Amino acid sequence: MMTPVQDGTGSATPTAPAGGQRRTQSVQDRDRFVGFAFAAADLLIETDLTGTILFSAGARCRLTNDEVGRLVGTNLLDLVIPGDRKYVRVLFGRIGEKARIKPSRVLFRSVDGQEFPALLGGCRLDSCPNSLFLTILLADPSRTAIPAGGELPDGRGFADMLEDRVLAAYEKGTDEGLTLLLVDGLQAMVESMPEGAASEVRDGIDAYLRGISTDGDSAGQLTGDRYGILHAADVDGREVRDHIGRIIETAGGTLPGGIRTWTLDMADDALDATDAARALVYTVQAFASAQGGEFTISSLEDGANRLMAGAVERIGRLRATIENRDFTVVYQPIVDVASGAVHHLEALTRVDGMSSPTDFITFAEDVGLIYDFDLLLAQSVLDTLRQFRKEPRLPEVAINLSAKTLMSPLFLKQFLSVTEPYGDLAGKLLIEVTETVVVTDIAKLNGVLQRLRQAGYRICLDDVGAGSTSFQSLYGIQADYAKIDGQFVRGAAANPRDLAMLRSMVDVCRQLGMALIGEQVEEQAHADLLAELGVTLAQGFLFGRPSRDFSYFAKDWSKVRGGGRVVLKR
Repeated sequence: MMTPVQDGTGSATPTAPAGGQRRTQSVQDRDRFVGFAFAAADLLIETDLTGTILFSAGARCRLTNDEVGRLVGTNLLDLVIPGDRKYVRVLFGRIGEKARIKPSRVLFRSVDGQEFPALLGGCRLDSCPNSLFLTILLADPSRTAIPAGGELPDGRGFADMLEDRVLAAYEKGTDEGLTLLLVDGLQAMVESMPEGAASEVRDGIDAYLRGISTDGDSAGQLTGDRYGILHAADVDGREVRDHIGRIIETAGGTLPGGIRTWTLDMADDALDATDAARALVYTVQAFASAQGGEFTISSLEDGANRLMAGAVERIGRLRATIENRDFTVVYQPIVDVASGAVHHLEALTRVDGMSSPTDFITFAEDVGLIYDFDLLLAQSVLDTLRQFRKEPRLPEVAINLSAKTLMSPLFLKQFLSVTEPYGDLAGKLLIEVTETVVVTDIAKLNGVLQRLRQAGYRICLDDVGAGSTSFQSLYGIQADYAKIDGQFVRGAAANPRDLAMLRSMVDVCRQLGMALIGEQVEEQAHADLLAELGVTLAQGFLFGRPSRDFSYFAKDWSKVRGGGRVVLKR
């Protein structure tokens, strides 16, 4: 091993061999490594196997006020934030095992105490078995999938990151794998362990999974005992299971279940890169939320891959449905409770071979295809309105747009681009917001809806009182209409508690300036109750079933009935 000394710039350089001897092969290897490393690194460091710095050259990288040669003799782990030290030890171990690791994201602490991200890569040379050769490259501070301190992102955070990373892997042609990990009974085990031992297990697992993940920030804890890891192709399930098992054993833990891994095939020719990535994300989300025996130690060997194959097939069918417009739009009237006159219509979709429209929409949301479908639905309804535009009583139509669609940064521009060619006809659309997904940022959703209102569209909140459409949504969103979920309408006729809830919702909506629509009105008693509570609009089989016959509602019936609007017989 050569002794580092300071050169004229203050950087450490190797001492020339005594007596002008010819350079040894290890020196040539080191020089070669230096030459290659500086092409893509800000700092080159050589350490021993414990992290003590033996050589440093390059930029300061905020690690010292002096020249980087002054780092010689210190330990690299002392330059890393405490929460990342165990993780860096894992990276050192992987260099020893694999001979080389790709750059992984690490948080360092600068001389002024500030944290900053950098990519730490490295290799070992057979000619220098007691050294690690490391590169440090300043990283993009905006990329923060792994929080400070090394805590893994949760299921939502991992899913949000995964699609972009998988697409990037497809574009670069890199060979990567996605592994799902079940440590059965982990949650119960750590809760029964002493605090120190429990921390050893959790921190050890988190550090190891970060260490094997792509760039060091592509692992996530989906639930208490389930993980997802995007990693290089040379990581296999047996390695992961063995290492996790050793972490638990070293901490003195006894796992009541077992450790199980499923590695998913990321190269599926049945879909393009975007839809293949969506299938992977959907599979991960299903794995995270699976109940009972869907993903247990006793499940089928290829359980996760079966789910993946099913997702691929369903996405293929969904994509074909959208591209071929292989769906039907039906229309159901929303009527004035007192007169039975049609106020407007709601456009509903029916898909051949799909028993429940809700299942279709939910799956489209889960795999990120709801944006395409919602825009296509708006265009289809506008095409129908244009077909009947010469009718003097052309009705207004409510279209359902998923809250997930509305929260997309690109949606508003795309929606206005789709509707602009239809001119004044676009004003016939009402936007009915469906919340089949949980909205985490009500203020952001309200901002989008207010821009739509400023553009002339009226807004209706769907299913108020059920699912995710809560009182929080009512207070946080300015809308023109609120549609009361049918379970309260039907239940209020017989149940005093439901009636109390219905009265409360009616009062809140009225105070917030929203007109009310009662859903799923099937009996006259339901209509009478709504009228008594002051709910002026209603929808349900009592007034009409969904129909493909849009022309019925577009005709001028005034000559027949002596009025200006279609009146439906009950």
